[in-house]
Amino acid sequence: MNIKKQKRATLVLLSFYLVTGLLIKNRSSAAPRLENIPRSLVIVKPTPPGKPVRPGESFILTLELSVAPGYHINSEKPEDKLLVPTSIEFKQDPAFEVKEVSFPEAKTKRFKFSDKPLSVYQGQIKVKIKIELAEDVCGSQLVLEGKLRYQACDEEACLRPTSVPFKAVIKIAT
Repeated sequence: MNIKKQKRATLVLLSFYLVTGLLIKNRSSAAPRLENIPRSLVIVKPTPPGKPVRPGESFILTLELSVAPGYHINSEKPEDKLLVPTSIEFKQDPAFEVKEVSFPEAKTKRFKFSDKPLSVYQGQIKVKIKIELAEDVCGSQLVLEGKLRYQACDEEACLRPTSVPFKAVIKIAT
């Protein structure tokens, strides 16, 4: 092998080691690694009222949210315009009307990615939703469909906002 080919081979080999080293270093960067993120960072469990509801009456639907360990979600008022608030949306249906959504008190915490403390939820929380059935609702049950929209973060960075669908079956008194 001549000297030019040896230099070229050495340069290619050094470039390979440099790129490989950078890739390994970047895999341990501050951003959450996709392979380490659980499929669902928040599980939503609807808890309907324990007894049938009469047409025209109001009732409370509780959504139990379980946030994956090591993560938090922004509160409904995250105190930073760039962060997406947690919200609940229902599929429109004339059979019911959402009267009030009550989130629990959020925790205020500091994170590496923010200069100021943020309002967040971690672990298990319960959201209470006051709903009123229409006077003319009929049938033995009503299926409420909705979605929880949230932005999850770990201690270092935030992920893209996402949503989780949920369904709750409400028994109707006849």
